[in-house]
Amino acid sequence: MLTKTKYLPLLLLLSGCNLSDSAPQNAENNTDNTTITDVDIPEEIVQELKDQPTVDAQFGVLYGQYDHLLDRSDSLTGTDENQNGIRDDIETFINLLDVTEPVRSALMQDARQKQENLYHDFSEKTDENIDKAWEIADKYSAVIACKGYVGMDVDDRIGTSKTLTALTYNTKSRTLAYLAFNRLLDGSIATLLDEKEEYCE
Repeated sequence: MLTKTKYLPLLLLLSGCNLSDSAPQNAENNTDNTTITDVDIPEEIVQELKDQPTVDAQFGVLYGQYDHLLDRSDSLTGTDENQNGIRDDIETFINLLDVTEPVRSALMQDARQKQENLYHDFSEKTDENIDKAWEIADKYSAVIACKGYVGMDVDDRIGTSKTLTALTYNTKSRTLAYLAFNRLLDGSIATLLDEKEEYCE
């Protein structure tokens, strides 16, 4: 059954936000051009990921260890070498998680939806921009429905989505771009979808 709910924006002001209690409070910026995609993950970290009770807790482990390797470049979209719509460092985080492939695909879908607004300029409140913003925002309903279909519990669906938001908008310019996009969604409603495979990409 389809229901309507007010769209509640995830207003996260994020430069250097911490995703878990274990994350370093003052992680230094990466200055040697090493990225998370270049790092061999030690076996003890792999085991720590396996030991976590939730997917979001696994994100917290990765953030605690590798926050300093995240893309904080001046580019809004960052590097996406395979052109799949997901920043490479975030894709690597998702690939390192100890999850089933359907859950991984749902998280990739979520990350892609979060990233999409960074490819557009939403600084002006025009009808065209409002329509485009809602076209992007509507995809989040499909993300939540897909996460439910693949068996993620409600708290982890919401928790991982907040975490992916934090990872995506991790610089001032990305946060400001997100806020410009989000402002165009004010006062609108979104449709909650049934948890069906058809909503998974």
